[in-house]
Amino acid sequence: MKKMDEMDRNIHLRSEEWGYRAAMLALAVWTFCNCYQTLSHGLPYHPLPGLILCLAASVQGFTQIALKQRMTSGDEEYRAPNRLLQTLLTAVFLTAAILLLGTFFILYA
Repeated sequence: MKKMDEMDRNIHLRSEEWGYRAAMLALAVWTFCNCYQTLSHGLPYHPLPGLILCLAASVQGFTQIALKQRMTSGDEEYRAPNRLLQTLLTAVFLTAAILLLGTFFILYA
């Protein structure tokens, strides 16, 4: 009976993986098509699909880092810096730098 539970869990995780990949691919295509239409035809830009794509990729990456860190937190042989905090601080810094540069170029260029 235990083997069936693990098999069901494996099937469920694989189907979620394929669903996640399909959603990410659809959002990426939607974002690129929107960018193409904005650049080539002068249509207004709609940032929603790109923002959802960035949010989903960020949540997946941060969750993966957090789960790895939690799994190795009790291990005395494995001492590593807080990767989740480093990654979050780097993401916040890069986002602020990109916004600052973008605002500077929009206002003064």
